[in-house]
Amino acid sequence: MDYIIFDLEWSRNVRHVIPACPDEIIQIGAVKYDKNLNYKGSFNRFIKTGVYDKVDNRVAHITGITKEHLMRFGIPFMQAFREFKAFMGRDCVLMSWGPQDIQVLRINAQYYNKDIKLNFMQKFADLQRYAARQLHADEKQQLGLKTAADLCEIPYEEETLHDAHVDAEISGEVFVRIFDKKNFSEIIYNAADSFKEKGKTMKPDGAQFILTCPDCAVPLKNKSSWFRHAGAHQFFSFLRCNRCKRDVFAVIEMFPGKGKRIHYKRRLRFVDKIKNINKICE
Repeated sequence: MDYIIFDLEWSRNVRHVIPACPDEIIQIGAVKYDKNLNYKGSFNRFIKTGVYDKVDNRVAHITGITKEHLMRFGIPFMQAFREFKAFMGRDCVLMSWGPQDIQVLRINAQYYNKDIKLNFMQKFADLQRYAARQLHADEKQQLGLKTAADLCEIPYEEETLHDAHVDAEISGEVFVRIFDKKNFSEIIYNAADSFKEKGKTMKPDGAQFILTCPDCAVPLKNKSSWFRHAGAHQFFSFLRCNRCKRDVFAVIEMFPGKGKRIHYKRRLRFVDKIKNINKICE
């Protein structure tokens, strides 16, 4: 059995969100280790935009990936996906830094092929959560990859971060340093069925949807309903700060914790004024 550690970069158009694929993958990076933790190789593919017509400016700034770069070096998503599955092989544990990447990969794959088989997700592990446990980090705060690398004394060049291939390489090195065969199997689960299994019990707490302005802390007013991504515990909406006179795009994600506990992750960002907001789900 091999261990595959992957990382994604993705983009979205906050002014014209497509609910069936709100986050479009633009890069897949991965590394492979064998059962004895010997390095077996890496994977890196850029993906041409096919869902949205451009790369979000903020994403381009953070990652350095532009639409021009993708048009020159990118390939269609399904081609990259098939090559990634071939790289995984038939018997592997798939890992990412946090549970969000596997959700985004699932949504993108199903966007292009709604009947796609998800057997590649049947052995998945949240490496971020495992690293927090192994490194005795505070479970109430998400352990960042940079922090984990520092704790493991893994060198890296900060300006190269936020590249899927680089982040996958660093995540792989963290995995090798913290791996313990005795307890690793405890965190492997079937991500192909996770949404279906937990969908009946994971209900959002209404209080989590009461958000305040990132700048002035005034409660935000809804400009649209809260929309839920198909097959995922992720919600998004457009809100308004009446004091700042600005629109805010909000995303709330739900992650299962121990017992019946639910963890929430919120992302807020200011956006330009949006017209016909209720048409985003058409």
